Amino acid sequence: MIQPTTIAQLLNILPKNQTIESAIPGLFFYCADRPNRTVSYIQEPSICIVLQGEREIYLGNDCQNFDNSNLMFCPVNIPLSMHVKHASVDKPVIVLSMKLDLAMIREILAQIPPARNTEEKHLGIKWHLDNTILAAFERLINLLDYPNDLQFLSKLIQQEIYYRLLSAQQGNKLRQLIVNGSHTHRISQATDWLKAHLSEPVIIEELASKCGMSVSGFHQHFKEITQLSPLQYQKSLRLMAARQLIQRGESQISQVAMQVGYESPSQFSREYKRLFGVSPSSELN
Repeated sequence: MIQPTTIAQLLNILPKNQTIESAIPGLFFYCADRPNRTVSYIQEPSICIVLQGEREIYLGNDCQNFDNSNLMFCPVNIPLSMHVKHASVDKPVIVLSMKLDLAMIREILAQIPPARNTEEKHLGIKWHLDNTILAAFERLINLLDYPNDLQFLSKLIQQEIYYRLLSAQQGNKLRQLIVNGSHTHRISQATDWLKAHLSEPVIIEELASKCGMSVSGFHQHFKEITQLSPLQYQKSLRLMAARQLIQRGESQISQVAMQVGYESPSQFSREYKRLFGVSPSSELN
């Protein structure tokens, strides 16, 4: 469990009900002092920990509760929704997320013994959070009070975090993310392609071929890692990108629909409301 002094330190510096990047690049915090409605976004490849309180995470039809006994491992860009049901001024919910540094992970992996079991066992996004990993994250947080030490020491502590993750019982899934030819690495390539070609139609057979996988194997491993089928994943990406454009007020709704790959504005509106619970036009108010 995170020490009360560390929680107090964060509460003194974090703005409420918004996500901010800390002075340590790639380290983000979210602090909520009131319940919020479900928020949909694309979680970049990262490790996420609820330091205080709890939150619900929705992936497709699956809902999982996260508190400080577990961490969320996102090996690829994953469209998800978050709901904070219980938060108050006296006990805010605090969430930390750290982007995965693949170059650093590769360096560490080259220096440690190979895993005994290299089987790619699916463990989902919810991992047990052991005390050694949490203690390393706490030292990283405490470093925010020492800005002159950040540049040097933050990298050392992050290296320890990756070492602990790679050595943990579930660490093989992190190893597989950077091993060329592994299922996780291939699905990562597919999600990167879908994000980069957001408005283009996707032919599953061609995408599976790009990844060097059979269509059935591609579907199976894609859903294991993202909790969504490739087409559901593409739809979620499109709608979340559309929501950002609409909320910025940069284009008309029909133009936004076309920008993200929809040919029918009415279909776009239906699917938008199904995902977000509100119509696109209501976001303009």
